[in-house]
Amino acid sequence: MLVLIGFFATGPCPYKNIDLFSDLIFVLTWPVGLVRYVIAGSMSPFAWLHQHACEGGMGNYRAALLR
Repeated sequence: MLVLIGFFATGPCPYKNIDLFSDLIFVLTWPVGLVRYVIAGSMSPFAWLHQHACEGGMGNYRAALLR
């Protein structure tokens, strides 16, 4: 459900994350991600969903933070 919201409710989605393994990990660990990136971090809930659904997933976001 969260991934579908990310696909359709967070704006244009030029690159849909269709990696099933990444989606499964996101669904299983969404409470941890919500706390880490939204509550304790600087992302909005919509940006968090959009990052996973439309910008390559949270792995790409973490890699960009480390640079």
